[in-house]
Amino acid sequence: MASTSALPQLNLATLAAVLAKLLGIRPEDRRDTVVAFATLAAILAAHSMLETARDTLFLEKLPARHLPFAYLVIAGLALIVSRLNQLATARLPRRKLLALSLLAGSAITGVFHPLVASGSAWALGALYVWTGLLATVVVVQFWLQLGATFDVSQAKRLFAVIGSGGLVGATAGSAAAALLLERYDARLLLLISALVFGLAAIVPLGFGSKPSTAPQRRRGSSQPRGGVLRLLRKDKYLQRLFWMVLVASVLVTGVDYLFKATVAAEAAEHGVVRLAGGSWKLGEFFAGYYAVINGGSLLVQLLVAPRLLRAVGVNRSLLLLPALMLMASGGFVVTLGLVPALLLKGADGTLRHSVYKTSSEILFLPLSRQVRERFKGFAEALGQRGGQALASLVILAATQVDARPQHIGMALVVLAVLWLATLVGLQPHYLELFRKQLREGMVDTEVAAPDLDLASFEALVSALSSEDDTEVLAALELFDSYGRTHLVPALILYHPVRAVVLRAFELFARTERRDVRRLMGRLVKHDDVEIRSAALRAVTLHDPDEALLRAHLDDPCPAVRCTALVGLIGAGFAAQREAHDKLHALIDEGDGEIRVALARALRHLPAESYHWVAMELASGAESELAVEVARSMAKVPDARYLPMLLPLLASRGARADARDALAAIGDPALDYVAERLSDPETPRAIRLHLPRTLSHFPGERPVGLLITALEREQDEGVALKILRGLGRRRASNEDVPVDRERILAVAQRTVERAITVLHWRLAVSAARAATPEDKTKGHTLLMNLLEEKEAHAIQRVFRLFHVLEPTEQFRVIYDGLRSDDSKVRASSRELLSHVAPDPLRAAMIAMVDDVPDDERLDRVLSFHDPPGRAEIEPLIAAVESSNTELRAPFRAVYVRILRAMLRDASAALRSIVGYHVAELGLDELRDDVVAATETCDRALGEVAKGALRLLSPHT
Repeated sequence: MASTSALPQLNLATLAAVLAKLLGIRPEDRRDTVVAFATLAAILAAHSMLETARDTLFLEKLPARHLPFAYLVIAGLALIVSRLNQLATARLPRRKLLALSLLAGSAITGVFHPLVASGSAWALGALYVWTGLLATVVVVQFWLQLGATFDVSQAKRLFAVIGSGGLVGATAGSAAAALLLERYDARLLLLISALVFGLAAIVPLGFGSKPSTAPQRRRGSSQPRGGVLRLLRKDKYLQRLFWMVLVASVLVTGVDYLFKATVAAEAAEHGVVRLAGGSWKLGEFFAGYYAVINGGSLLVQLLVAPRLLRAVGVNRSLLLLPALMLMASGGFVVTLGLVPALLLKGADGTLRHSVYKTSSEILFLPLSRQVRERFKGFAEALGQRGGQALASLVILAATQVDARPQHIGMALVVLAVLWLATLVGLQPHYLELFRKQLREGMVDTEVAAPDLDLASFEALVSALSSEDDTEVLAALELFDSYGRTHLVPALILYHPVRAVVLRAFELFARTERRDVRRLMGRLVKHDDVEIRSAALRAVTLHDPDEALLRAHLDDPCPAVRCTALVGLIGAGFAAQREAHDKLHALIDEGDGEIRVALARALRHLPAESYHWVAMELASGAESELAVEVARSMAKVPDARYLPMLLPLLASRGARADARDALAAIGDPALDYVAERLSDPETPRAIRLHLPRTLSHFPGERPVGLLITALEREQDEGVALKILRGLGRRRASNEDVPVDRERILAVAQRTVERAITVLHWRLAVSAARAATPEDKTKGHTLLMNLLEEKEAHAIQRVFRLFHVLEPTEQFRVIYDGLRSDDSKVRASSRELLSHVAPDPLRAAMIAMVDDVPDDERLDRVLSFHDPPGRAEIEPLIAAVESSNTELRAPFRAVYVRILRAMLRDASAALRSIVGYHVAELGLDELRDDVVAATETCDRALGEVAKGALRLLSPHT
């Protein structure tokens, strides 16, 4: 009995889950979605009945030419109500304020039941105005609540579903009104509407409270200041939104007037509205017609809006309504009559509250909370109601000059064109708003130096005489960065601090200054060895003196003797035999100080005769010596240095100077570096630094070489370095051409790699669930490694996107996707959906979405179906449902997946999988583990060999 009674509940729960999945409602969204759906349904059901009663009572007693006066009053009062609404929003929680507003609306609507009984014009006008004001208040409050509850990704999935609640309510309200008007007076609808408003006030209290997890804004970040008009003047996006609301309101008001005037004229002429062989009283016609268009709107909302938003995006979806209104208005101008007026109003009623409403509300989500709350009410009051007022004035003027309906139709055609023009230019501003949001909190560290004005120059000169040595060195660096070293006083060489003097020597070495040369006579006798050596180098560079140099060959300091010898050789004062003997003697001494001094002076030796000195020094050079050797090679570039420069790239200190030296050598070095990068025998410690080195070369060739290397590279670490090199070249010079098709092909393979790794991870997870007793360290290591591999693949795709479009801020988007704030992640996905290249857009959006892993995999199968996925997927489902009978076939399929991972290009993955295979005792994979071991490097090979010993302990 218990199982029988539980069966319907189970089926109902299953049906609800399937329906939720079809509609895109995730478990964490359900509560707020249901509450929002019910709230909007109740609001619009009550409003539809109130609107039907209002139109019926008004047009039965008053002519249609009075409608513009009602529009004007609504527009004027809407500004006051909007300001009061804004003040109330700042003081009360949104859900409570919405509930209180609905209660007040219920009470006031009920009061109109006895007021309109007399049929007085002022009471009917007040009812018309009240209906418009109530809609203004509660609709703004409702969508502000949704804006605070949902992020942009949720909005694109859920707003169509929530909006359908409004259409369900509107359809039900219109249908109920039509049935009631067949037997009762329209005033009864006021009481029923008031009752529904009262019941609706309870529902918003069910919204969940979500504390913000957004990070604090950094100091100096932009905050909205001033009034709404000031914001509007500065922000082009707000301007576009305002004009969108205003023009749409003017057009819709014109359509509404044209429709009601045409229907009223038909009823006045025949006593009833006659259409398609039938006839209806005025109230019955309005109720029935509104029910039809609300039903059509509901169908569009459920069947068209979600798919349209996903397929073409928010901005293009907005274009549908004005485009149809343009065609319908044109049709009315040509044909006139009741039917085209009904079609025009039908296009408005069917799409404005479905596709257009959902899309337009999403446009407000990128705005900050403060701006959204202030601007939305303003746009509703001055934009929508102001548009009604403007349209009313135009209609009044048209009635005064006896304008024909055809003229009003022509005006609607012009307005539809303006509406389209406003929307077409909206997308760039919409995307820039997301970029600005994602950039918030990031400090720009690449700040260009400003021009050096007179005051700044005086400050730098003053800093050279500072007692703070750090300040003096900083001043020298600034003189260098501005290219003003010729303005540094030569007397800085007499500074008491060695570091200052040596840095000054480096700066003066680039220019020939007489005032500096005059000081050399004293400085070559300086007590400090390094200063004495630097002075000798300066003498050799600008004005070599053989006698002075030979005098220092007997200097007690080896470094000074070395400097003097190199100076003699470089100036041609020493015979080659003598030079070779003395240099060999210095090198053979093996003294570190001598070798460093010789490396510093190396730049003064002719490379064609003395490159062997650099080879001797570079062999096994320690950090300080390697730096000096690289610097000297950069000063006198020579292709013979190439084999010596390459190992220096592995030295952190010498790396930058080695790159400068290679770039200075030119094309021979470029070809040499590219060849070493493509050679798998090149040590990985060096290969990792070759992509950055290639990007250091000027011209277009390095970019092509990097792309070629990227297409071939199997090592993920080296591939990432290649991408960084490409990214730097494109960021520094956007005009450097790249082969788009080749980059997209690499990006596609990288996305496929991420999908395959995701599939593997799901299989490993299912294996843990299938045999909980086999939960091992290998399981955990493998899961973590696969998760890391997937994340790295996604990162590489973003770097490839940056190579294609260096001006687009893909780094900011990528960082936003890793944020702890769901709204920041949603903003990043929304921006990515507009800027990612077309072939990869849908797959990338799915791969970075906040959904379970199995759902992400399901959504990308049309892009790439990993090998073995179809075979293991039903087995995974069986394991999850605790079907023990399918564990054996699952094991067999899992072995095939492990074999595929053992053959992967990643040595780290092969080694961890080998360890995991040993834990599980899968002897059938022994040969695969052996093969994986042979291709691992030393460290990872030990892991794999250990796994092999565990697998076959007696072998």
